[in-house]
Formats: sequence, C-alpha cells, structure tokens
Amino acid sequence: MASITIRNLSQETKERLRLHAVRRGCSLEALVRSILDSATVDTEQNSKFPYNLIALLETGDDLEPYLQDHDQPIPDIELK
Repeated sequence: MASITIRNLSQETKERLRLHAVRRGCSLEALVRSILDSATVDTEQNSKFPYNLIALLETGDDLEPYLQDHDQPIPDIELK
C-alpha cells in the first residue's frame, strides 16, 4: 500500500477534515482516502463534480472551502 505526505495543509483545513471524520464515525485517514478515491475515478465520474463531493458531506457542513480550489471563471458565450 502506498502512502503520501501532504505538506503546507492549513491547520484549519486539517481540523475541518478531522471534525468531518468524527461526524462520519471514521478516522481522518479513512476520510481522506475516501475523498482521494472519489476524486480520482474516471473522467465520467469527475464530470459530476461537485455533486460527488456533496455526497461526502454531512448536513450542515460548509461546502465553500472544498470548492475554492475548483473555482474557475465561466467562459463567455457568443450568441449569434
């Protein structure tokens, strides 16, 4: 089994993940593995973002911090 180290993770993010893991009744490692597994499935699955991420959240969790890394400007559309 492989392992990775994530450097420069903010303490705030780590704490949010830890609390989320507690609410789900799992370890922080298990939660992060689940998030990474979900994020690395085939392209068809990833096209469902952010709905696949929302499925991981508990009622009342703040979705905004998870979306910040995925904010992308919406391209202008040309109407003819």
